[in-house]
Amino acid sequence: MSIESSGYRGLSDALRPHWWACWPIARTGVLLVLRRKLFWLLLALALVNFLFIFALIYLKAQISAEHEGVRQFVDRILKSVSGSGETYRDFMFAQGTVTMLLLAFAGATLVGDDHRHGGLTFYLSRRLGRVHYVAGKLLAIGLLVSLTTTVPALILYFEYGLLTNSMVYFRENVRILLGILGYGTIMAVTLSLVVFALASWLQRTVPLVMSWACLFVFLSVVGRLLQQVYGYRAWLLLIVWRDIRLLGSWCFGALGSESDASLVGWAAVVVAAICVASAIAIVPRVRAVKVVE
Repeated sequence: MSIESSGYRGLSDALRPHWWACWPIARTGVLLVLRRKLFWLLLALALVNFLFIFALIYLKAQISAEHEGVRQFVDRILKSVSGSGETYRDFMFAQGTVTMLLLAFAGATLVGDDHRHGGLTFYLSRRLGRVHYVAGKLLAIGLLVSLTTTVPALILYFEYGLLTNSMVYFRENVRILLGILGYGTIMAVTLSLVVFALASWLQRTVPLVMSWACLFVFLSVVGRLLQQVYGYRAWLLLIVWRDIRLLGSWCFGALGSESDASLVGWAAVVVAAICVASAIAIVPRVRAVKVVE
């Protein structure tokens, strides 16, 4: 192998920015998850929903093009592919369910194994700071979230626009594009911080999955039970996944009722508090590793 093909750069070449060190860590983390068969199984489950919506959009466009008079009838029948903000919000919400299952198992591989097998010590022994390591791992988790939620939603958005009135749809629905990016960012940031915090403390897969289930399943049951007993909708704020959905609905401008609109501010507070608490929990686990320079 020649020196030119091995990836080395000469001293006269321009150096990459300092923060570029996060990308190799993120790329390595994503490749580790891609090697697991369980990931491809969960990805296949996510693709089933994506391909179903994709086919419905194509079917609707073909029927509307051949029979213009039945366009409104088709819109009433195929409400899930109306091209409105609710279409993409509901799709990303459904995709998020599979994404949570994926992250519950991938967290131990991305973060837990680094603490158990000395991977964190290896990273920090290089010319990398703890901030680079944390940012790289968070970026890896965020890429996995975007791969199953944001990217498919963007494909459906452009498919719908290209199969209908194209530029007219894109001009009139810029809010939908911003909603997809906003909802995807909220999910990626929140889930990345929570997964990193839990995996850094629990490390192994089984405790991580159980704690993940308590956060997103047990609290959901408790929140709905308290809401039914006391009749106070504020108890629904205990449902973290519903709080993220409310913020996504706000991004799309698709808050269904006045009660949801009144709770969206508190939902933002809850999600922000979870992110801050997760970030605080990450710090001692990363700083606990000592590296002799």
